[in-house]
Amino acid sequence: MSKINLLFLKIKRLFNRFLNQKLIKICIYVSLLTFLPGLLIGVLIAFFFGPESYNIINNYISDLGSIRYTPAPFILDAIAMVTAIFLVPVFFYITKIIVSDTKNIILNSNKSIFKRIFCIYIDLHAFFGLLSLLLGAVGLFGIGLFSEDRTTELGLHFTFSIIVFAGLAFGALFNGIAILLKLKKTMFPRLLGLYMMVGPFIASILFLFPPSSVTRPFLEWMMLLAAILWLIPESLLILKNFKPA
Repeated sequence: MSKINLLFLKIKRLFNRFLNQKLIKICIYVSLLTFLPGLLIGVLIAFFFGPESYNIINNYISDLGSIRYTPAPFILDAIAMVTAIFLVPVFFYITKIIVSDTKNIILNSNKSIFKRIFCIYIDLHAFFGLLSLLLGAVGLFGIGLFSEDRTTELGLHFTFSIIVFAGLAFGALFNGIAILLKLKKTMFPRLLGLYMMVGPFIASILFLFPPSSVTRPFLEWMMLLAAILWLIPESLLILKNFKPA
């Protein structure tokens, strides 16, 4: 066995041990049941009990982590950090699915050189997608750890806010391209891959260059929605394709 094949085998064994079905199920359920309900509760508390009647038109998401806008800023801090931790294995698993059949083609000398290079190209997109999503997870953890009230003189909260949205947008773009280019269909529909390429980036561009009739806080919420609209379907498709225990 060549050194390259041996390296691939070791990586595969490590991934399979780390990315087992039980762990991924737990991570998906914890992420879904933590972030969305927690975010909704945080918004409702800020709206009804906050000093400024919080709303998504005039308030940024990060305002939910400040005592100036809500009596319970710890809710956003907690759900951001918990969700970030549990999303990491899910992001690895998504990459595993995307590159599931490319290794055999890349290492098969009987396949045409063009097909092998094409699979390497797909894997590179999946790899950069994974790196971007992991950066997004770091950013999500960071906005919880360094909330608006704990941003420090370095403005760490703002920095991590940029990291999370940029990471999710680029992660969606790279993975979306990989899903569209796959020679064989994965559990992720190509239509979802197309949305991942387009949706998050349109939301990001609108945030950077907002129309005069729309507020930036509302567009930040739209960026979050754009990410949710591919993260949740992918998570549900993963759960659907798991074999019964």
